[in-house]
Amino acid sequence: MGLKKEIKLLREELRATKEALNLALKRIEELEELVKEKSKPSFVREDIRNYHYKSGQKEGHEGVSRETPKEINEVKKLDVKECPDCGTKLSKIQRKRRRYVTDIEIKTKNTEYIIYGRYCKNCNKIVEAKVANALPNARFGLKLMLLVLALKLDSRVPSNKIVSILDTIFQIKISDGEIYGILKQLKTALGDYYEELEKKIKEALVKNIDETSWRINGKNYWLWNFINKEVALYVVSKHRSGKVPIKILGNQKGKTIVSDRFHAYNELVKKSRCQQQICWSHILRDSKDIAEHYDEAKYIHKRLKYIYAKAKENQDTENLLHLIDLISSRNYKSSEVRKFVKSICRKHRDDLFRFVDNKEIDSTNNRAERGLRHAVVIRKISNGSRSKNGAEVTANLLSVLQTAKLQSNNPINFIEDLLQKAK
Repeated sequence: MGLKKEIKLLREELRATKEALNLALKRIEELEELVKEKSKPSFVREDIRNYHYKSGQKEGHEGVSRETPKEINEVKKLDVKECPDCGTKLSKIQRKRRRYVTDIEIKTKNTEYIIYGRYCKNCNKIVEAKVANALPNARFGLKLMLLVLALKLDSRVPSNKIVSILDTIFQIKISDGEIYGILKQLKTALGDYYEELEKKIKEALVKNIDETSWRINGKNYWLWNFINKEVALYVVSKHRSGKVPIKILGNQKGKTIVSDRFHAYNELVKKSRCQQQICWSHILRDSKDIAEHYDEAKYIHKRLKYIYAKAKENQDTENLLHLIDLISSRNYKSSEVRKFVKSICRKHRDDLFRFVDNKEIDSTNNRAERGLRHAVVIRKISNGSRSKNGAEVTANLLSVLQTAKLQSNNPINFIEDLLQKAK
């Protein structure tokens, strides 16, 4: 073999060795990265270094700034005659600008009322002037009681934390038991309004209904929610059957409920003679779930999504029912699929599109589910109620609070007005 040929072969072998070495090093790096990833806890994420979000308004959008306070309680003029850095005497005023600072005053107010009683010959009794801004026999004023209500049921603050807040910020000594005493007093004072809410929800032409679990002293109960655009009513019951809404609503002929296809509402429809609108969110959720287990149900889920989209476009009800009948007319092998089709397309056929002809009826039961979400958070924090009386206090006050939110931008002022009228 010639010398040149031997050098050429050695160079080719060296090049091949380098390529193999590079591949081996690359593979080692990949394996090391894989080991690092597997050794990291699942909650560790890589840092995001590239931020594509640009702060501020989008191009073409009008800018928004904080509004100037509508009421100015105090005006202070600030001027300086000497430079604070070097002490040099300053020139005449070169400019004037305004700055608005919003703050709060934390002040506890104790009022002693000297109440005089005068005898009324006509009524044959001693008459006294009523104490303003306080409930009868209440140790605390309305503002403090409503603050406790807002913290407990609106902000979902535990009672021991409320005790700490009142002590730390307002220097008011109050016990955990007094927190529940305040809520009980408010429940009693608002009792007539709660009965009014029961009457209003009963007379409402359209209402959404849902229920969630509740705990009383560790035992299972149910919190029912009856709600529409103006009224929210909560009721705690030991039962989840149709007897509860039947007792609350009574005769509902000519009225409509929106529900999630739970069997208790079918009983309500029979006994109260109301109409029912089935929640389409639950229908599509259930059809998606069954489509994940049965291939033949994929057609059903796809068609139901299409039909619902057409219903939202206000297509004719007869055409929509025809599309439902086409789903029902097919043969299905699985008993679960047949059971689902029978429930939706036959049993509840007339309850699918009431929202198309009546705009007051919701196509979903999201209103009731949103109404229960607040109570669910309270339940998770407090684990329910300690007694039946405590559960009733929560249900009654939550009804008033949520109704106030539906009817007013300032629910606390709304409730304060109710209490002033009730005195």
